[in-house]
Amino acid sequence: MAETTIILSIAAVILIFINYRKTGGHYEGIKKGIKQFVITAPIIMGALLLAGIIEVLIPREFVQNWLSTEAGLKGIVLGTFGGMLLAMGPYAFYPIVASIIVSGAGLGTVISMITGWSLLSLSKFPFEVGFFGMEFTIKKMIYSIPFSLAAGLIGYILEFTILG
Repeated sequence: MAETTIILSIAAVILIFINYRKTGGHYEGIKKGIKQFVITAPIIMGALLLAGIIEVLIPREFVQNWLSTEAGLKGIVLGTFGGMLLAMGPYAFYPIVASIIVSGAGLGTVISMITGWSLLSLSKFPFEVGFFGMEFTIKKMIYSIPFSLAAGLIGYILEFTILG
């Protein structure tokens, strides 16, 4: 986490310097960045609190039986559809997934959850229907399910062969 903060801070300083040399308007960029921080900080704090609560609320037995590596295909299917049902933005989704990982979820389950959220998330459904129509959206959902399951299965196999 500290490495990421350092890298992003260095990148920000470099971009501020480039912007200063190019336009002299670096204060505008800093103001916009601070405004974005003020808007997103409460969302991130809420998501981290929610992730901590979930980590405590999810019984380890549930994770071992349904989401761990030992759960196998059952965990991958649950991860795919669980990711689809978690209709939220990345600020909330990733801390929740991180808490599930800490609770003992398997790699295949986590990968299928992230892939299911990315490809199948119900939060995008109204926009997809509005822009592309119902027929396209349903086909996309049907065609995306095997990709999510396959990604989870690949993660499951890698966990046993290379990582395990």
